[in-house]
Amino acid sequence: MLTKTLHEIELEAWSERAAIYDDTFAGISSQAIPPILDSIGDLKGARHLDVACGTGHLVAAAALRGAGSEGVDFAQAMIDLARANYSGARFQVADAAQLPYDDAAFDAVTCSFGLSHMEFPEAAVAEAYRVLRPGGRFAFTLWCGPDDGGTLFAIAREAVAAHVIAPPRLPEAWTRLRFADARLCEQIVREAGFVTPSFERIGVAHQSATAQPAIDILDRIAVRSRLILESQSSAIRARIRAAMAAQIEALRVDELIRIELPALLTVAQKPASESERPS
Repeated sequence: MLTKTLHEIELEAWSERAAIYDDTFAGISSQAIPPILDSIGDLKGARHLDVACGTGHLVAAAALRGAGSEGVDFAQAMIDLARANYSGARFQVADAAQLPYDDAAFDAVTCSFGLSHMEFPEAAVAEAYRVLRPGGRFAFTLWCGPDDGGTLFAIAREAVAAHVIAPPRLPEAWTRLRFADARLCEQIVREAGFVTPSFERIGVAHQSATAQPAIDILDRIAVRSRLILESQSSAIRARIRAAMAAQIEALRVDELIRIELPALLTVAQKPASESERPS
Protein backbone atom coordinates (compact mmCIF):
# COMPACT_ATOMS: atom_id res chain seq x y z
CA MET A 1 0.00 0.00 0.00
CA LEU A 2 1.34 3.44 -0.95
CA THR A 3 1.64 5.72 2.07
CA LYS A 4 3.55 8.65 0.53
CA THR A 5 2.38 11.36 -1.82
CA LEU A 6 3.65 11.44 -5.39
CA HIS A 7 5.67 14.54 -4.52
CA GLU A 8 7.39 12.72 -1.66
CA ILE A 9 8.12 9.64 -3.77
CA GLU A 10 9.46 11.65 -6.68
CA LEU A 11 11.64 13.87 -4.49
CA GLU A 12 13.11 10.87 -2.73
CA ALA A 13 13.65 9.08 -6.04
CA TRP A 14 15.40 11.91 -7.83
CA SER A 15 17.52 12.73 -4.83
CA GLU A 16 18.77 9.13 -4.92
CA ARG A 17 19.10 8.94 -8.72
CA ALA A 18 21.02 12.18 -9.23
CA ALA A 19 24.41 10.48 -9.02
CA ILE A 20 23.62 8.00 -11.81
CA TYR A 21 21.42 10.19 -14.01
CA ASP A 22 24.07 11.50 -16.39
CA ASP A 23 25.59 8.07 -17.01
CA THR A 24 22.25 6.27 -17.31
CA PHE A 25 19.78 8.60 -18.99
CA ALA A 26 21.07 12.09 -19.87
CA GLY A 27 22.25 10.91 -23.29
CA ILE A 28 18.64 10.06 -24.13
CA SER A 29 16.74 13.00 -22.61
CA SER A 30 19.28 15.50 -23.98
CA GLN A 31 18.29 14.56 -27.54
CA ALA A 32 15.19 16.70 -26.99
CA ILE A 33 17.16 19.83 -26.08
CA PRO A 34 17.76 21.21 -29.62
CA PRO A 35 14.09 21.00 -30.70
CA ILE A 36 12.95 22.47 -27.38
CA LEU A 37 15.23 25.46 -27.78
CA ASP A 38 14.43 25.82 -31.49
CA SER A 39 10.75 26.06 -30.57
CA ILE A 40 11.10 29.13 -28.36
CA GLY A 41 12.87 31.28 -30.93
CA ASP A 42 15.96 33.47 -30.87
CA LEU A 43 17.48 33.40 -27.40
CA LYS A 44 20.15 36.07 -27.82
CA GLY A 45 19.76 38.43 -24.90
CA ALA A 46 16.64 36.61 -23.65
CA ARG A 47 16.09 35.61 -20.05
CA HIS A 48 15.30 31.89 -19.87
CA LEU A 49 14.24 29.56 -17.07
CA ASP A 50 14.41 25.76 -17.17
CA VAL A 51 12.07 24.11 -14.67
CA ALA A 52 13.00 20.64 -13.37
CA CYS A 53 16.46 21.31 -14.77
CA GLY A 54 18.06 18.14 -13.45
CA THR A 55 21.81 18.14 -13.98
CA GLY A 56 21.75 21.36 -16.01
CA HIS A 57 22.28 20.40 -19.66
CA LEU A 58 19.40 22.40 -21.14
CA VAL A 59 20.43 25.52 -19.21
CA ALA A 60 23.96 25.22 -20.60
CA ALA A 61 22.66 24.70 -24.14
CA ALA A 62 20.43 27.79 -23.88
CA ALA A 63 23.37 29.84 -22.62
CA LEU A 64 25.37 28.79 -25.70
CA ARG A 65 22.58 30.32 -27.79
CA GLY A 66 23.00 33.62 -26.00
CA ALA A 67 20.36 33.37 -23.29
CA GLY A 68 20.68 34.50 -19.72
CA SER A 69 19.63 31.04 -18.60
CA GLU A 70 19.07 29.56 -15.17
CA GLY A 71 17.50 26.41 -13.75
CA VAL A 72 15.47 25.19 -10.81
CA ASP A 73 14.87 21.69 -9.51
CA PHE A 74 13.20 20.38 -6.37
CA ALA A 75 16.05 17.94 -5.60
CA GLN A 76 19.11 19.40 -3.90
CA ALA A 77 21.24 16.54 -5.23
CA MET A 78 20.32 17.45 -8.81
CA ILE A 79 21.16 21.10 -8.23
CA ASP A 80 24.50 20.15 -6.68
CA LEU A 81 25.40 18.18 -9.80
CA ALA A 82 24.16 20.92 -12.13
CA ARG A 83 26.44 23.38 -10.35
CA ALA A 84 29.34 20.94 -10.62
CA ASN A 85 28.66 20.38 -14.33
CA TYR A 86 28.30 24.08 -15.15
CA SER A 87 29.94 26.22 -12.51
CA GLY A 88 29.26 29.46 -14.37
CA ALA A 89 25.49 28.95 -14.56
CA ARG A 90 22.86 29.80 -11.98
CA PHE A 91 20.87 27.00 -10.36
CA GLN A 92 18.70 26.88 -7.25
CA VAL A 93 16.39 24.53 -5.40
CA ALA A 94 12.75 25.45 -5.97
CA ASP A 95 9.36 23.82 -6.40
CA ALA A 96 7.86 24.18 -9.88
CA ALA A 97 4.52 25.06 -8.30
CA GLN A 98 6.05 27.93 -6.27
CA LEU A 99 8.74 29.59 -8.34
CA PRO A 100 10.86 32.17 -6.48
CA TYR A 101 10.60 34.84 -9.18
CA ASP A 102 8.62 38.01 -9.81
CA ASP A 103 5.79 38.12 -12.31
CA ALA A 104 6.85 38.56 -15.95
CA ALA A 105 10.52 37.90 -15.21
CA PHE A 106 11.40 35.64 -18.18
CA ASP A 107 11.16 35.65 -21.97
CA ALA A 108 10.99 31.85 -22.17
CA VAL A 109 10.33 28.93 -19.83
CA THR A 110 11.04 25.26 -20.55
CA CYS A 111 10.37 21.99 -18.79
CA SER A 112 12.03 18.93 -20.31
CA PHE A 113 10.19 15.76 -19.21
CA GLY A 114 9.37 17.24 -15.82
CA LEU A 115 5.59 17.62 -15.73
CA SER A 116 4.95 13.87 -15.61
CA HIS A 117 6.80 13.73 -12.29
CA MET A 118 4.72 16.43 -10.61
CA GLU A 119 1.76 15.86 -8.34
CA PHE A 120 0.10 19.06 -9.53
CA PRO A 121 1.38 19.79 -13.07
CA GLU A 122 -1.40 22.36 -13.53
CA ALA A 123 0.18 24.49 -10.81
CA ALA A 124 3.56 24.30 -12.52
CA VAL A 125 2.05 25.40 -15.84
CA ALA A 126 0.28 28.28 -14.10
CA GLU A 127 3.58 29.33 -12.52
CA ALA A 128 5.31 29.23 -15.90
CA TYR A 129 2.58 31.55 -17.18
CA ARG A 130 2.99 33.90 -14.22
CA VAL A 131 6.77 34.33 -14.55
CA LEU A 132 6.66 34.79 -18.35
CA ARG A 133 6.59 38.21 -19.90
CA PRO A 134 3.69 38.98 -22.27
CA GLY A 135 4.40 37.24 -25.55
CA GLY A 136 6.81 34.78 -23.92
CA ARG A 137 6.82 31.10 -24.78
CA PHE A 138 6.54 27.97 -22.65
CA ALA A 139 7.82 24.67 -24.07
CA PHE A 140 7.67 21.25 -22.46
CA THR A 141 8.14 17.62 -23.44
CA LEU A 142 6.51 14.35 -22.42
CA TRP A 143 7.40 10.81 -23.45
CA CYS A 144 5.09 9.04 -25.88
CA GLY A 145 3.43 6.03 -24.27
CA PRO A 146 3.58 2.31 -25.03
CA ASP A 147 0.70 2.57 -27.51
CA ASP A 148 2.22 5.58 -29.25
CA GLY A 149 5.68 4.38 -30.26
CA GLY A 150 7.31 4.24 -26.83
CA THR A 151 8.95 0.86 -27.37
CA LEU A 152 10.77 0.68 -24.05
CA PHE A 153 7.57 1.40 -22.12
CA ALA A 154 5.74 -1.23 -24.16
CA ILE A 155 8.43 -3.79 -23.28
CA ALA A 156 8.11 -2.99 -19.59
CA ARG A 157 4.32 -3.16 -19.67
CA GLU A 158 4.33 -6.53 -21.40
CA ALA A 159 6.87 -8.02 -19.01
CA VAL A 160 4.94 -6.79 -15.97
CA ALA A 161 1.62 -8.05 -17.35
CA ALA A 162 3.12 -11.50 -17.93
CA HIS A 163 4.62 -11.96 -14.48
CA VAL A 164 2.93 -9.69 -11.93
CA ILE A 165 -0.32 -11.06 -10.51
CA ALA A 166 -1.50 -7.86 -8.81
CA PRO A 167 0.48 -4.73 -9.68
CA PRO A 168 0.05 -1.82 -7.26
CA ARG A 169 -2.77 0.49 -8.32
CA LEU A 170 -1.46 4.00 -8.75
CA PRO A 171 -3.75 6.93 -7.92
CA GLU A 172 -5.35 8.45 -11.02
CA ALA A 173 -3.76 11.81 -10.31
CA TRP A 174 -0.35 10.17 -10.67
CA THR A 175 -1.00 9.06 -14.21
CA ARG A 176 -2.85 12.03 -15.74
CA LEU A 177 0.26 13.31 -17.47
CA ARG A 178 2.23 10.08 -17.38
CA PHE A 179 2.59 10.05 -21.16
CA ALA A 180 2.14 12.48 -24.02
CA ASP A 181 -1.45 13.36 -24.88
CA ALA A 182 -1.94 16.39 -27.13
CA ARG A 183 -5.53 16.85 -25.95
CA LEU A 184 -4.51 17.02 -22.29
CA CYS A 185 -1.50 19.18 -23.05
CA GLU A 186 -3.69 21.67 -24.90
CA GLN A 187 -6.21 21.66 -22.07
CA ILE A 188 -3.63 22.29 -19.36
CA VAL A 189 -1.94 25.21 -21.16
CA ARG A 190 -5.20 26.86 -22.15
CA GLU A 191 -6.51 26.61 -18.59
CA ALA A 192 -3.44 28.56 -17.47
CA GLY A 193 -4.13 31.28 -20.04
CA PHE A 194 -1.72 30.34 -22.85
CA VAL A 195 -2.74 30.64 -26.49
CA THR A 196 -1.73 29.12 -29.83
CA PRO A 197 -0.49 25.75 -28.53
CA SER A 198 1.38 23.70 -31.10
CA PHE A 199 2.70 20.15 -31.03
CA GLU A 200 5.70 18.40 -32.54
CA ARG A 201 6.69 14.75 -32.30
CA ILE A 202 10.41 14.39 -31.55
CA GLY A 203 12.40 11.34 -32.53
CA VAL A 204 14.44 10.15 -29.55
CA ALA A 205 16.15 6.77 -29.28
CA HIS A 206 18.32 4.69 -26.99
CA GLN A 207 21.19 2.75 -28.54
CA SER A 208 23.51 0.27 -26.88
CA ALA A 209 25.52 -2.87 -27.53
CA THR A 210 23.75 -4.88 -24.81
CA ALA A 211 20.31 -5.01 -23.20
CA GLN A 212 21.53 -4.02 -19.74
CA PRO A 213 21.56 -0.21 -20.18
CA ALA A 214 17.87 -0.26 -21.19
CA ILE A 215 17.01 -2.49 -18.25
CA ASP A 216 18.86 -0.06 -15.98
CA ILE A 217 16.62 2.77 -17.22
CA LEU A 218 13.50 0.87 -16.17
CA ASP A 219 15.04 -0.57 -13.02
CA ARG A 220 17.01 2.42 -11.72
CA ILE A 221 15.58 5.58 -13.32
CA ALA A 222 11.86 5.16 -14.11
CA VAL A 223 10.09 5.95 -10.85
CA ARG A 224 6.80 4.12 -11.43
CA SER A 225 8.47 1.05 -12.96
CA ARG A 226 10.68 0.75 -9.93
CA LEU A 227 7.70 1.08 -7.60
CA ILE A 228 6.11 -1.91 -9.32
CA LEU A 229 9.32 -3.96 -9.24
CA GLU A 230 9.97 -3.23 -5.57
CA SER A 231 6.49 -4.47 -4.66
CA GLN A 232 7.26 -7.94 -6.06
CA SER A 233 9.22 -10.88 -4.71
CA SER A 234 12.83 -11.32 -5.78
CA ALA A 235 11.82 -14.27 -7.97
CA ILE A 236 9.19 -12.25 -9.86
CA ARG A 237 11.59 -9.32 -10.25
CA ALA A 238 14.12 -11.68 -11.81
CA ARG A 239 11.50 -13.00 -14.25
CA ILE A 240 10.46 -9.49 -15.24
CA ARG A 241 14.05 -8.45 -15.89
CA ALA A 242 14.70 -11.61 -17.91
CA ALA A 243 11.58 -11.03 -19.98
CA MET A 244 12.60 -7.42 -20.67
CA ALA A 245 16.12 -8.50 -21.60
CA ALA A 246 14.79 -11.03 -24.11
CA GLN A 247 12.51 -8.46 -25.77
CA ILE A 248 15.25 -5.83 -25.87
CA GLU A 249 17.74 -8.28 -27.32
CA ALA A 250 15.23 -9.14 -30.06
CA LEU A 251 15.65 -5.56 -31.33
CA ARG A 252 19.31 -6.07 -32.12
CA VAL A 253 20.47 -5.32 -35.64
CA ASP A 254 24.04 -6.47 -36.18
CA GLU A 255 25.99 -5.16 -33.15
CA LEU A 256 23.53 -2.51 -32.03
CA ILE A 257 20.23 -2.43 -30.12
CA ARG A 258 18.07 0.58 -30.92
CA ILE A 259 14.95 1.36 -28.89
CA GLU A 260 12.58 4.12 -29.96
CA LEU A 261 11.53 6.64 -27.29
CA PRO A 262 9.64 9.40 -29.15
CA ALA A 263 8.39 12.46 -27.30
CA LEU A 264 5.79 15.17 -27.76
CA LEU A 265 6.90 18.78 -27.63
CA THR A 266 4.20 21.28 -26.67
CA VAL A 267 4.78 25.00 -27.17
CA ALA A 268 2.38 27.74 -26.10
CA GLN A 269 2.52 31.51 -25.85
CA LYS A 270 1.50 33.96 -23.20
CA PRO A 271 -0.75 36.60 -24.81
CA ALA A 272 1.03 39.81 -25.67
CA SER A 273 -1.68 41.74 -23.84
CA GLU A 274 -4.48 41.00 -21.39
CA SER A 275 -7.03 41.75 -24.10
CA GLU A 276 -5.74 38.71 -26.02
CA ARG A 277 -6.11 36.38 -23.08
CA PRO A 278 -9.03 33.95 -23.51
CA SER A 279 -11.98 34.65 -21.24
